[in-house]
Amino acid sequence: MLPMRHSLLSIPLIAVMSLALNGCVKENCQSVTKAKIYTPVYMALSDVRATAVQTMPARDIAKTGKIYTRGNYILVSEPAKGIHIIDNSQPSSPRKVSFLNVMGNADMAVQDNILYADSFRDLLVFDISDLSNIRFLKRFDDVMGYVVDDMGRWLGTPSAQRDSILVGYSERDTTYAHGCKDTKGDDFVEFDNQMLFFASSSFKASSGGGTGKGGSMARFAITKGHLYTVDRYQLTSYNIATPSDPVKAPTPVPVGGGIETIFPYQDYLYIGSTSAMFIYDLVDPEKPARRSVAIHVNACDPIVVEGTTAYVTVRTGNFCAGTVNELQVYDVKDVDRPVKLATYQMSNPHGLGIDNGKLFICEGGHGLRFLNAPSPANITIASTQTGLNAYDVIPFPGEKRLLVSAVEGIYQYDYSSMTNPVLLSRIEVKK
Repeated sequence: MLPMRHSLLSIPLIAVMSLALNGCVKENCQSVTKAKIYTPVYMALSDVRATAVQTMPARDIAKTGKIYTRGNYILVSEPAKGIHIIDNSQPSSPRKVSFLNVMGNADMAVQDNILYADSFRDLLVFDISDLSNIRFLKRFDDVMGYVVDDMGRWLGTPSAQRDSILVGYSERDTTYAHGCKDTKGDDFVEFDNQMLFFASSSFKASSGGGTGKGGSMARFAITKGHLYTVDRYQLTSYNIATPSDPVKAPTPVPVGGGIETIFPYQDYLYIGSTSAMFIYDLVDPEKPARRSVAIHVNACDPIVVEGTTAYVTVRTGNFCAGTVNELQVYDVKDVDRPVKLATYQMSNPHGLGIDNGKLFICEGGHGLRFLNAPSPANITIASTQTGLNAYDVIPFPGEKRLLVSAVEGIYQYDYSSMTNPVLLSRIEVKK
């Protein structure tokens, strides 16, 4: 049976104007284009590891990333910089507590009072019993894949001499002149003297128990007494029977290329990649076993699951390399044979969350969708919040509260009414 296709949105075709300043001169027909030059910044690996960790006073969030919750606290990754700790005892008035400086950070997870966080290619372990004085416990060297930023650039890669690693990029504006018939036009990338060159119109930014909860964009997951991490190619497990002293499995599990996200549900791990949804069982938690693969077109791919239904968003943009923007719905009752039930056209879907038939989808610059999903064949938009570039969400089912990570800040909504969600609070990004 072929899956049903639906259109949640009516999206007009829009001609995008170039940002180039085309000043063609008839005599020599030249064009001048605005551009940015990103110069790689390297740092000695020994210095990174010596200075990568430090508990600091609370500070403004300069850029939002992935989110995680544990009890009354919210953890917000500021990409490549560290983790903001926020007291959310009163969702209408969250309070920043401290900032954990972790160079190269993107992901985190919590078991009891132990925090696991990546630092470029290392996995770090912290005691967060005292959030004003977080203690570093342990480091696993070179166990993570390279960090990929929101422009598709890898961080943590070694220098030619292999004594330092790439920790970021400096940025400056420039212009370049080219012939009007130059096929490079306004969209090209060059490496020149170790400088990464982007034309302005290219590569736009996309924008309870003892275990916490992460969003759909997470690369870390805790279940069955294990911490699971994914990089671009493989799945690694750590036994955390003693949370403060994880034991790494001797051999990672190869998954495939383009791995992006991991979502634990019941006895399975749902892994999203740029080309497929993978389902692994946890019969042996140390060695997850593949049960099935559901192939889709090349695109970025977070996943959430409720009951026997998996919800997958695929999107274009940045390094996703996709050509479609969709919500795909699968029947996963038989994990060995997932069946696509329906497809819904979207604008630019990113992270998503589900709570008892209430579906939340981040649409990047198109805002945040609140959808009713009583069945795979009957998903409808209840309301849309605009004015935010939404990235990922975490729903709190018992409270009907939604935590949102957006380019503009960290939002919380009361979704008792899906047609009229109420904004509870917002922590603004201040650059």
